[in-house]
Formats: sequence, C-alpha cells, structure tokens
Amino acid sequence: MGANRSFVRGDTVVIMLTIYVDDVLTDPGVTTFKVEEPDGTDNAPMTVADSTGVMSCLFVPDQQGYHRWRATGTTPAPFLREGTFYVYDDPFETEPPL
Repeated sequence: MGANRSFVRGDTVVIMLTIYVDDVLTDPGVTTFKVEEPDGTDNAPMTVADSTGVMSCLFVPDQQGYHRWRATGTTPAPFLREGTFYVYDDPFETEPPL
C-alpha cells in the first residue's frame, strides 16, 4: 500500500506486505499490525497470511482523519514497516486538509 492513500469511513482498508529474506519469500515468526486512529486510539486489526511471505491486515476505520499504521515481524523474517492513510466522512471529498 502506498503512502497517504485515501478511503471512506466504513470501507475496508487492506494493507499488504511482502516479506523477503535473501530474495526468498519468507514468513515471519510473528506478525503484529497496529493502526493508530486520529484520536490516538490504537487498534490491533486482523492479520491474514495470504501465502508464504505475503501478509495483509484488514481494518475498517470509524474515524475521519489521518491514520498511522505499523507492522513488525520476528525471526526468521524480521521487519518493520510503517505508513499512513487518510479517511474521509464524505465519499465526494477529494483532498485531505493540510
């Protein structure tokens, strides 16, 4: 998922990760996702192992504004990834506030 993607409140946000070790798709021992909502609430959304080395997180936001996410994995495929996305109340909005 690219940085600063936009979604409408209530839509399912899918954050996908591809994890390699020495150019080989590898599952981490444990994968943890965290999504911080605009009011500071931390969520631990569902994590899905799509295939070896491919993980996704499914999250349904209930707040408008910028959301930050963080994903970590443990050995044998340790990783840290972070990103943001914006959630609109109105599907006709086109630009997040500055």
